[in-house]
Amino acid sequence: MVLMSRKSAILLGCAAFIAISNPVFPQSSAQTLPEMSAIVEAYNSGDFVTARNGLAQLAETGNPFAQYRYGRILAEGRGGPQDIPNAIQWLDKAVHQNQTEAATLLARILLGSPGITPDPERAVTLLQRSAARGDTEAQFLLARILEQGEIVDQDFESAHNWYLAAAENQHVEAQFRLSNAIAAGRGTTADITSAIVWLERAARNGFVPAQLAFATRLETGNGVEKRPSEAIDWLRRAAEAGSPLGQRILGSKYLFGDGVEENIAEALKWLHAAAEQDEPGALSNLGFVYSNGKGVEKDEVRGFDYYQRAADRGLIRAMLVVGLMHENGTGTPKDPFAAAKSYRNALASGEEAGGARLGALIATGALEDQIDPIEAAPWVAAAAGQGDPASLNWLKTQSEQNNHRASGRLANLLFASEDDRDHALSLFDRAANNGDVFAQFRLGELYATGDGVPQDYIRAHKWMNIAATLGNESAVEKRAVISQLMTPTMLAEAQAATRAYFAAEANRVPKTEQSVTVTE
Repeated sequence: MVLMSRKSAILLGCAAFIAISNPVFPQSSAQTLPEMSAIVEAYNSGDFVTARNGLAQLAETGNPFAQYRYGRILAEGRGGPQDIPNAIQWLDKAVHQNQTEAATLLARILLGSPGITPDPERAVTLLQRSAARGDTEAQFLLARILEQGEIVDQDFESAHNWYLAAAENQHVEAQFRLSNAIAAGRGTTADITSAIVWLERAARNGFVPAQLAFATRLETGNGVEKRPSEAIDWLRRAAEAGSPLGQRILGSKYLFGDGVEENIAEALKWLHAAAEQDEPGALSNLGFVYSNGKGVEKDEVRGFDYYQRAADRGLIRAMLVVGLMHENGTGTPKDPFAAAKSYRNALASGEEAGGARLGALIATGALEDQIDPIEAAPWVAAAAGQGDPASLNWLKTQSEQNNHRASGRLANLLFASEDDRDHALSLFDRAANNGDVFAQFRLGELYATGDGVPQDYIRAHKWMNIAATLGNESAVEKRAVISQLMTPTMLAEAQAATRAYFAAEANRVPKTEQSVTVTE
């Protein structure tokens, strides 16, 4: 859905705010209605039951403001159960009497609330109306929608204009997002000076993400004069506002004397505050403090507990430390299987060091053959590549035992060291012919570039084609490049060699219902 033309948006944005007087409704002589001031006082004091009951009475009179407030308290679930469908009905009544805040709240609900079917198109229409009438929250929400481009066509320029309108009306998150948009040049010319002005304004208005971002700029001198001591002040404001990230950063600075004088008591104060909110970095730093006895009595058990909590919350570096502590029996009983699990978790999270640590552990024999050597070969090779002699010996032993995945990795290490390239090529060839996709891909690369072997596009294409057929995505791209360098005759020869490989493979391996389709 296209939101509106730019011309229409400008005209709508410039529309004057029209003040609608609340209509006067007759009151029943049989019942004395509560005063709105008493209802507001009850709400502000936390007596939501009284507020809800009073608003229900006033809403029935047709008062649009009471209808809006009643719809809001129903949506909030204060003074009684949350009732979104009923809230929508009362907000809709207020909207039909041009109650601006009701339109904005109804739009929020229609964008997605429990128990209802979202209606983003109507939500946008409501936000357009409220934004044009000067409602700051509607201006901000409309800017977000335009910036994201998920409900309507993405329009950075209109988003910028609505952010600006909300920011000028003191909407602090709009000020922060406007700063980001200006710094990135989204919808306007990039202007770091103007971006910093809005960032500082949002920070001074108490928006914690802005305080953290402003602190970073002051610390690094990015777009502003470098002022480390002022950066600490902004970090402290964020920390005192309850930001776990601000608390962790501030605590870490006191822990290591980074920009401030080292102060363990102050460090622990903020790190513990962040840890109470399960901030992973703070948990990990507390693990470091107690495991190493930095300014406190050394307590490896307590240190392990903090590291484990950080790992459980997804902090990869903590996963590696937990694995090492399990491996060495530091702060916890020695348990190579628990160590392997932690290293696997790190690896699954994208940390390659987890594979190397796992590989080194496998090479010691501590896992008692609980991991398939074919699966283990890449991890052990990673450890061998970091200079672990036990891992290199493991690869050699496994290669001699016809672990072709180990042969391919061993070949790669030997080839890179240039100590015995002839032996490395022999291992590559053996591993590739026995189905190791890694070796097939590497042979394809070597023959394509002529690195250590005579350049041979036919062999390069053959091995890339085989590796691509067996699922190596990089081989698909490289095969296409190599194909452009070959004559039709060369391509035909390479494709014939590929078919011959798979024919030989079919004769060697017991047949199953699955078959391999060669892509050329």
